Amino acid sequence: MSAALKLKFAFALLWLSLAVVSARAGVVDRYGWLQVKNGRLCSQSGEPVQLRGVSTHDLKPFPFVPGTVSNLVADWHVSVIRAAMYVDSYGSSYIHEPQVKQTVKLIVEDAIRNGIYVIIDWHILQDGNPHQYESQAKDFFEEMARTYGSHPNVIYEICNEPNGKDVTWPVIKSYAQSIIPAIRAIDTNTIVIVGTDTWSQGVRAAAASPLDFPNVMYALHFYTGTHKAELRENATWALAHGLPIFVTEWGLTDYSGKGPLYFDEAEKWVGWMNAHGVSWTAFSFSNCDEGSASLKPAASMTGPWPDSDLTPSGAWMKAKIRGN
Repeated sequence: MSAALKLKFAFALLWLSLAVVSARAGVVDRYGWLQVKNGRLCSQSGEPVQLRGVSTHDLKPFPFVPGTVSNLVADWHVSVIRAAMYVDSYGSSYIHEPQVKQTVKLIVEDAIRNGIYVIIDWHILQDGNPHQYESQAKDFFEEMARTYGSHPNVIYEICNEPNGKDVTWPVIKSYAQSIIPAIRAIDTNTIVIVGTDTWSQGVRAAAASPLDFPNVMYALHFYTGTHKAELRENATWALAHGLPIFVTEWGLTDYSGKGPLYFDEAEKWVGWMNAHGVSWTAFSFSNCDEGSASLKPAASMTGPWPDSDLTPSGAWMKAKIRGN
Protein backbone atom coordinates (compact mmCIF):
# COMPACT_ATOMS: atom_id res chain seq x y z
CA MET A 1 0.00 0.00 0.00
CA SER A 2 1.41 3.40 -0.98
CA ALA A 3 2.06 6.10 1.63
CA ALA A 4 -0.68 8.28 0.11
CA LEU A 5 -3.19 5.42 0.22
CA LYS A 6 -2.20 4.60 3.80
CA LEU A 7 -2.75 8.24 4.77
CA LYS A 8 -6.14 8.30 3.03
CA PHE A 9 -7.13 5.07 4.81
CA ALA A 10 -6.01 6.50 8.18
CA PHE A 11 -8.10 9.63 7.65
CA ALA A 12 -11.11 7.47 6.73
CA LEU A 13 -10.73 5.47 9.94
CA LEU A 14 -10.39 8.68 11.96
CA TRP A 15 -13.55 10.13 10.38
CA LEU A 16 -15.44 6.91 11.09
CA SER A 17 -14.30 6.79 14.71
CA LEU A 18 -15.30 10.43 15.23
CA ALA A 19 -18.69 9.76 13.66
CA VAL A 20 -19.26 6.82 16.01
CA VAL A 21 -18.23 8.89 19.05
CA SER A 22 -20.56 11.70 17.94
CA ALA A 23 -23.47 9.29 17.47
CA ARG A 24 -22.88 7.78 20.90
CA ALA A 25 -22.50 11.18 22.53
CA GLY A 26 -26.08 12.15 21.71
CA VAL A 27 -27.90 15.45 21.58
CA VAL A 28 -27.45 16.24 25.27
CA ASP A 29 -23.68 16.24 24.88
CA ARG A 30 -24.08 18.63 21.94
CA TYR A 31 -26.62 21.01 23.49
CA GLY A 32 -25.97 20.65 27.23
CA TRP A 33 -28.26 22.28 29.78
CA LEU A 34 -31.17 23.79 27.89
CA GLN A 35 -32.29 27.34 28.60
CA VAL A 36 -34.94 29.80 27.47
CA LYS A 37 -33.43 32.86 25.82
CA ASN A 38 -35.32 35.58 23.93
CA GLY A 39 -38.45 33.47 23.82
CA ARG A 40 -36.69 30.43 22.32
CA LEU A 41 -35.46 27.07 23.53
CA CYS A 42 -31.68 27.30 23.35
CA SER A 43 -28.61 25.23 24.04
CA GLN A 44 -26.27 25.86 26.94
CA SER A 45 -24.22 28.09 24.64
CA GLY A 46 -27.28 30.13 23.67
CA GLU A 47 -27.94 28.74 20.18
CA PRO A 48 -31.60 28.00 19.25
CA VAL A 49 -32.54 24.32 19.44
CA GLN A 50 -35.43 22.38 17.91
CA LEU A 51 -36.07 18.98 19.47
CA ARG A 52 -38.25 16.35 17.75
CA GLY A 53 -39.53 13.17 19.29
CA VAL A 54 -42.48 11.21 20.58
CA SER A 55 -44.82 11.12 23.53
CA THR A 56 -45.91 7.92 25.22
CA HIS A 57 -49.57 7.08 25.57
CA ASP A 58 -50.97 6.09 28.98
CA LEU A 59 -48.14 4.20 30.66
CA LYS A 60 -50.41 1.72 32.42
CA PRO A 61 -51.81 -0.09 29.32
CA PHE A 62 -48.96 0.94 26.98
CA PRO A 63 -45.76 0.90 29.04
CA PHE A 64 -42.30 1.49 27.63
CA VAL A 65 -40.00 -1.43 28.39
CA PRO A 66 -36.22 -1.95 28.30
CA GLY A 67 -35.22 -1.45 24.69
CA THR A 68 -37.98 0.95 23.66
CA VAL A 69 -35.97 4.14 24.14
CA SER A 70 -32.74 2.70 22.73
CA ASN A 71 -34.47 1.57 19.55
CA LEU A 72 -36.26 4.89 19.14
CA VAL A 73 -32.91 6.67 19.35
CA ALA A 74 -31.14 4.27 16.99
CA ASP A 75 -33.85 4.02 14.33
CA TRP A 76 -36.15 7.04 14.66
CA HIS A 77 -33.36 9.46 15.72
CA VAL A 78 -35.53 11.04 18.40
CA SER A 79 -33.89 13.79 20.44
CA VAL A 80 -36.62 13.89 23.11
CA ILE A 81 -39.18 11.52 24.64
CA ARG A 82 -42.16 12.55 26.74
CA ALA A 83 -43.20 10.20 29.55
CA ALA A 84 -46.94 10.88 29.96
CA MET A 85 -47.96 9.68 33.43
CA TYR A 86 -51.77 9.88 33.72
CA VAL A 87 -52.69 11.32 37.08
CA ASP A 88 -56.36 10.28 37.38
CA SER A 89 -58.04 9.71 33.99
CA TYR A 90 -59.79 6.95 32.08
CA GLY A 91 -59.11 4.28 34.67
CA SER A 92 -55.40 5.04 34.91
CA SER A 93 -54.26 6.79 38.02
CA TYR A 94 -50.93 7.61 39.59
CA ILE A 95 -53.00 8.81 42.53
CA HIS A 96 -54.34 5.30 43.21
CA GLU A 97 -51.60 3.23 41.51
CA PRO A 98 -48.35 5.09 42.19
CA GLN A 99 -46.30 2.13 40.91
CA VAL A 100 -46.66 3.59 37.39
CA LYS A 101 -43.93 5.98 38.51
CA GLN A 102 -41.46 3.13 38.02
CA THR A 103 -42.12 3.19 34.27
CA VAL A 104 -41.44 6.94 34.26
CA LYS A 105 -38.12 6.27 35.97
CA LEU A 106 -37.26 3.55 33.45
CA ILE A 107 -37.88 6.02 30.59
CA VAL A 108 -35.87 8.79 32.26
CA GLU A 109 -32.93 6.53 33.00
CA ASP A 110 -32.94 5.05 29.49
CA ALA A 111 -33.05 8.57 28.03
CA ILE A 112 -30.05 9.56 30.15
CA ARG A 113 -28.13 6.45 29.01
CA ASN A 114 -28.95 7.23 25.38
CA GLY A 115 -28.00 10.91 25.59
CA ILE A 116 -31.40 12.43 24.74
CA TYR A 117 -33.83 14.74 26.54
CA VAL A 118 -36.86 13.47 28.43
CA ILE A 119 -40.04 15.27 29.52
CA ILE A 120 -41.57 14.12 32.80
CA ASP A 121 -45.27 14.83 32.24
CA TRP A 122 -47.86 15.16 35.04
CA HIS A 123 -50.66 14.14 32.66
CA ILE A 124 -53.89 15.64 33.95
CA LEU A 125 -56.84 15.17 31.62
CA GLN A 126 -60.20 14.18 33.11
CA ASP A 127 -58.94 15.69 36.36
CA GLY A 128 -58.96 19.03 34.57
CA ASN A 129 -58.13 21.45 37.40
CA PRO A 130 -54.43 21.14 38.31
CA HIS A 131 -55.17 22.28 41.88
CA GLN A 132 -57.10 19.03 42.48
CA TYR A 133 -53.90 17.08 43.10
CA GLU A 134 -51.55 19.97 43.76
CA SER A 135 -49.96 18.53 46.89
CA GLN A 136 -49.32 15.21 45.16
CA ALA A 137 -47.82 17.02 42.16
CA LYS A 138 -45.51 18.95 44.45
CA ASP A 139 -44.34 15.75 46.16
CA PHE A 140 -43.84 14.01 42.81
CA PHE A 141 -41.80 16.77 41.22
CA GLU A 142 -39.71 17.25 44.35
CA GLU A 143 -38.83 13.56 44.14
CA MET A 144 -38.05 13.81 40.42
CA ALA A 145 -35.88 16.89 41.03
CA ARG A 146 -33.96 15.19 43.85
CA THR A 147 -33.46 12.04 41.77
CA TYR A 148 -32.71 13.48 38.32
CA GLY A 149 -32.10 17.21 38.76
CA SER A 150 -28.35 16.80 38.37
CA HIS A 151 -28.83 15.53 34.80
CA PRO A 152 -29.20 18.00 31.91
CA ASN A 153 -31.51 15.54 30.11
CA VAL A 154 -34.62 16.26 32.18
CA ILE A 155 -37.53 18.63 31.47
CA TYR A 156 -40.54 18.95 33.78
CA GLU A 157 -44.08 19.33 32.37
CA ILE A 158 -46.17 20.17 35.41
CA CYS A 159 -49.70 19.92 33.95
CA ASN A 160 -50.68 18.33 30.65
CA GLU A 161 -54.03 19.76 29.52
CA PRO A 162 -55.81 21.94 32.09
CA ASN A 163 -59.47 22.07 31.15
CA GLY A 164 -62.94 22.84 32.46
CA LYS A 165 -65.33 25.76 32.65
CA ASP A 166 -63.56 27.49 35.53
CA VAL A 167 -59.99 26.44 34.70
CA THR A 168 -58.75 29.71 33.24
CA TRP A 169 -55.16 30.83 32.83
CA PRO A 170 -55.11 32.63 36.23
CA VAL A 171 -56.10 29.33 37.89
CA ILE A 172 -53.31 27.47 36.09
CA LYS A 173 -50.85 30.26 36.77
CA SER A 174 -51.48 30.07 40.53
CA TYR A 175 -50.84 26.31 40.41
CA ALA A 176 -47.56 26.90 38.57
CA GLN A 177 -46.59 29.52 41.13
CA SER A 178 -46.84 26.78 43.74
CA ILE A 179 -45.11 23.93 41.88
CA ILE A 180 -42.24 25.77 40.20
CA PRO A 181 -40.71 27.12 43.43
CA ALA A 182 -40.85 23.60 44.90
CA ILE A 183 -38.83 22.33 41.94
CA ARG A 184 -36.47 25.31 41.96
CA ALA A 185 -35.64 24.78 45.62
CA ILE A 186 -33.95 21.55 44.51
CA ASP A 187 -33.17 22.03 40.81
CA THR A 188 -32.49 25.66 40.00
CA ASN A 189 -32.11 25.63 36.21
CA THR A 190 -34.07 22.90 34.47
CA ILE A 191 -36.74 23.80 31.90
CA VAL A 192 -40.33 23.70 33.22
CA ILE A 193 -43.26 23.45 30.77
CA VAL A 194 -46.67 24.70 31.90
CA GLY A 195 -49.90 23.62 30.24
CA THR A 196 -52.25 26.34 29.07
CA ASP A 197 -56.01 26.59 29.31
CA THR A 198 -58.51 24.82 27.01
CA TRP A 199 -56.50 21.60 26.76
CA SER A 200 -53.24 23.51 26.24
CA GLN A 201 -54.45 25.70 23.41
CA GLY A 202 -54.73 28.96 25.37
CA VAL A 203 -51.31 30.38 24.56
CA ARG A 204 -52.67 33.89 23.94
CA ALA A 205 -53.81 34.22 27.56
CA ALA A 206 -50.46 32.96 28.81
CA ALA A 207 -48.60 35.41 26.56
CA ALA A 208 -50.66 38.28 27.95
CA SER A 209 -49.76 37.33 31.54
CA PRO A 210 -46.67 35.08 31.65
CA LEU A 211 -45.09 33.60 34.74
CA ASP A 212 -42.22 35.47 36.33
CA PHE A 213 -39.68 32.63 36.36
CA PRO A 214 -36.69 31.98 34.09
CA ASN A 215 -36.49 28.85 31.94
CA VAL A 216 -40.26 28.35 31.71
CA MET A 217 -42.04 27.31 28.51
CA TYR A 218 -45.71 26.89 27.67
CA ALA A 219 -47.45 23.89 26.12
CA LEU A 220 -49.35 24.06 22.86
CA HIS A 221 -51.34 20.97 21.81
CA PHE A 222 -53.17 20.33 18.56
CA TYR A 223 -54.63 17.59 16.39
CA THR A 224 -54.59 18.28 12.69
CA GLY A 225 -58.17 17.15 12.04
CA THR A 226 -59.51 19.67 14.57
CA HIS A 227 -57.05 22.53 15.10
CA LYS A 228 -56.11 24.55 12.06
CA ALA A 229 -55.30 28.08 10.89
CA GLU A 230 -56.98 29.90 13.78
CA LEU A 231 -54.88 28.13 16.40
CA ARG A 232 -51.70 28.69 14.36
CA GLU A 233 -52.55 32.40 14.22
CA ASN A 234 -53.00 32.50 18.00
CA ALA A 235 -49.71 30.67 18.50
CA THR A 236 -47.92 33.01 16.10
CA TRP A 237 -49.27 35.98 18.07
CA ALA A 238 -48.06 34.42 21.32
CA LEU A 239 -44.58 33.81 19.90
CA ALA A 240 -44.44 37.39 18.61
CA HIS A 241 -45.19 38.54 22.16
CA GLY A 242 -42.27 36.55 23.54
CA LEU A 243 -44.00 33.37 24.78
CA PRO A 244 -41.67 30.34 24.58
CA ILE A 245 -43.79 27.48 23.18
CA PHE A 246 -43.12 23.74 23.24
CA VAL A 247 -45.59 21.46 21.39
CA THR A 248 -45.56 18.55 23.81
CA GLU A 249 -48.47 16.75 22.13
CA TRP A 250 -49.91 16.63 18.62
CA GLY A 251 -51.29 14.08 16.22
CA LEU A 252 -52.65 13.49 12.74
CA THR A 253 -56.28 12.69 13.68
CA ASP A 254 -58.99 14.80 15.26
CA TYR A 255 -58.75 15.59 18.98
CA SER A 256 -60.05 12.11 19.93
CA GLY A 257 -56.91 10.43 18.56
CA LYS A 258 -59.14 8.25 16.39
CA GLY A 259 -60.42 8.25 12.84
CA PRO A 260 -58.78 9.36 9.57
CA LEU A 261 -55.46 11.17 9.23
CA TYR A 262 -55.18 14.77 8.03
CA PHE A 263 -51.82 14.92 6.27
CA ASP A 264 -52.33 18.21 4.42
CA GLU A 265 -52.99 20.11 7.63
CA ALA A 266 -50.13 18.24 9.31
CA GLU A 267 -47.72 19.53 6.65
CA LYS A 268 -48.86 23.08 7.43
CA TRP A 269 -48.25 22.55 11.14
CA VAL A 270 -44.81 21.02 10.60
CA GLY A 271 -43.92 23.92 8.33
CA TRP A 272 -45.05 26.34 11.04
CA MET A 273 -43.03 24.57 13.75
CA ASN A 274 -39.93 24.46 11.56
CA ALA A 275 -40.29 28.13 10.58
CA HIS A 276 -40.42 29.15 14.24
CA GLY A 277 -37.99 26.57 15.60
CA VAL A 278 -40.66 25.08 17.88
CA SER A 279 -39.79 21.74 19.48
CA TRP A 280 -42.32 18.91 19.51
CA THR A 281 -43.27 15.42 20.63
CA ALA A 282 -45.86 13.47 18.63
CA PHE A 283 -48.69 11.54 20.26
CA SER A 284 -48.47 8.64 20.58
CA PHE A 285 -45.73 6.08 20.43
CA SER A 286 -47.84 3.09 21.39
CA ASN A 287 -49.61 0.05 19.97
CA CYS A 288 -53.02 1.42 20.92
CA ASP A 289 -55.70 0.55 18.38
CA GLU A 290 -56.35 4.09 17.17
CA GLY A 291 -55.33 6.30 14.26
CA SER A 292 -52.84 8.47 16.13
CA ALA A 293 -50.80 5.52 17.43
CA SER A 294 -47.44 4.86 15.77
CA LEU A 295 -47.48 1.07 16.07
CA LYS A 296 -49.99 -1.51 14.93
CA PRO A 297 -51.77 -3.30 17.80
CA ALA A 298 -49.81 -6.55 17.28
CA ALA A 299 -46.42 -4.80 17.32
CA SER A 300 -44.11 -5.17 20.30
CA MET A 301 -43.24 -2.11 22.35
CA THR A 302 -39.62 -3.26 22.58
CA GLY A 303 -38.45 -2.77 19.01
CA PRO A 304 -36.76 -2.54 16.63
CA TRP A 305 -39.76 -2.01 14.39
CA PRO A 306 -39.78 -2.94 10.69
CA ASP A 307 -41.93 -0.79 8.46
CA SER A 308 -44.61 -3.48 8.61
CA ASP A 309 -45.06 -2.71 12.33
CA LEU A 310 -45.80 0.98 11.71
CA THR A 311 -49.20 2.54 11.18
CA PRO A 312 -49.56 5.25 8.50
CA SER A 313 -49.26 7.80 11.33
CA GLY A 314 -46.12 6.12 12.65
CA ALA A 315 -44.43 5.94 9.25
CA TRP A 316 -45.18 9.63 8.59
CA MET A 317 -43.99 10.78 12.04
CA LYS A 318 -40.81 8.72 11.80
CA ALA A 319 -39.93 10.41 8.53
CA LYS A 320 -40.55 13.89 9.99
CA ILE A 321 -38.51 13.15 13.12
CA ARG A 322 -35.62 11.89 11.01
CA GLY A 323 -35.86 15.07 8.95
CA ASN A 324 -36.98 13.42 5.70
